[in-house]
Amino acid sequence: MVGLLGHNTGGRPGERLMKRLGMSISDDTILRHLKRNAARADDDAPPRIVGIDDWSWRKSWRYGTIIVDLERRKVVDILEDRSVISVAQWLKRNPLY
Repeated sequence: MVGLLGHNTGGRPGERLMKRLGMSISDDTILRHLKRNAARADDDAPPRIVGIDDWSWRKSWRYGTIIVDLERRKVVDILEDRSVISVAQWLKRNPLY
């Protein structure tokens, strides 16, 4: 359930929704769960079409980058920052079809 809500809503909104459902969980835990699942996705074939977006770990203070396989609708990786250099390095290490 954490993975489904986290993937669809993100950290803070997922935390608020889980609290309303009676399940106390932090936004950091939701993001860790997503990152752990992204590491497991390495077993699959490389994605052909990826979506890349930046998002906030902490609003107006710290940002990250999420890379998603758009065909399988799976999180492929979460990068610690939102720099172009980090994404370019990730693309060099992880060739696409």
